[in-house]
Amino acid sequence: MNTAASGQKYPVANSLDTESSQAECRLSVTVAICTFRRPEGLQRALDGLWKQVGLASAEVTVLVVDNDASGSARAVVDQNSVPRGWVLRYVIEPHPGVSHARNRCLAESRTELIAFFDDDEVPESGWLAALLETWKASGADAVFGPVISRFETRPPVWMAGCTAHKRPRHPTGGVVDWKNSRTGNVLLGRRLVALSGGGFDVRFATSGGEDALFFARATRAGAHLVWCDEAVVVEDVPATRMRLAWVLERSFKGGQTWVRIRAEFSRGIWLPMALRGAASALLATIALLPALLVSRGAAVRQAQRVAGGLGKMTAWWAAGSGRGVRSGHYVG
Repeated sequence: MNTAASGQKYPVANSLDTESSQAECRLSVTVAICTFRRPEGLQRALDGLWKQVGLASAEVTVLVVDNDASGSARAVVDQNSVPRGWVLRYVIEPHPGVSHARNRCLAESRTELIAFFDDDEVPESGWLAALLETWKASGADAVFGPVISRFETRPPVWMAGCTAHKRPRHPTGGVVDWKNSRTGNVLLGRRLVALSGGGFDVRFATSGGEDALFFARATRAGAHLVWCDEAVVVEDVPATRMRLAWVLERSFKGGQTWVRIRAEFSRGIWLPMALRGAASALLATIALLPALLVSRGAAVRQAQRVAGGLGKMTAWWAAGSGRGVRSGHYVG
């Protein structure tokens, strides 16, 4: 294992497979994990990586970027032994916020391909091989995979009716819209980074949404995004994310983020989107009581619409303040 602090040089794997009878070009990929004070989750994530199969023709570097300035994840990284031929690196990004951590991943990576997943996720054994295979077959700039929720405790009945932990899936090779993009499970190339403008917008460092804007910019510049349904990661959902307050805050933040991203490409939408958000919140408020008579899940869906509408109404404030609502999903 190789660990390093900021500013040091890191080893880079060879790009050719000399063990083959033919001069077969090997894929070099960095798997980047941003982490912030989740030692158990980080260890589960690394354990999932050590179980990867089907990577005989790939050079793999695992990069852990710790967004805790005190370096709390170092002990977790130091206790791991990597598979033969792999490299494990550790760096600290002291500037708080997910945008800074992800940008550090881009800066520290020495490979053409970079795969991201989060420190509360565990990849299935064929995850990385499936992403690489789809990338080779499609020629895409980025390949996304499904994130499946695994609940720490039994979720409340009403959660079955809301969308907080449900994500759409698509056929392998299908085109993905930036609205369904995320860094929780993606393989991307350097061309996409260039098309995005070079990195993740630090104005979204503590609010989230930096990944959607990153892929929105790249798509508008011509990036090709596709799906790989076999590249599965499992997300551990703690009890704190099964509370109604968390679900509604997420919807509120999502409404703000949606407008802020759209405003990057059309500055005149602030008022129209605020009015649309107000109308949506009003209609959902009216529908809330009848929905409660149907089921708690139906009522929660309407409450999410209210929260999302209020988020759209206040997006101008989030953009002007530079804060937004602080995300409950890994920030510094």
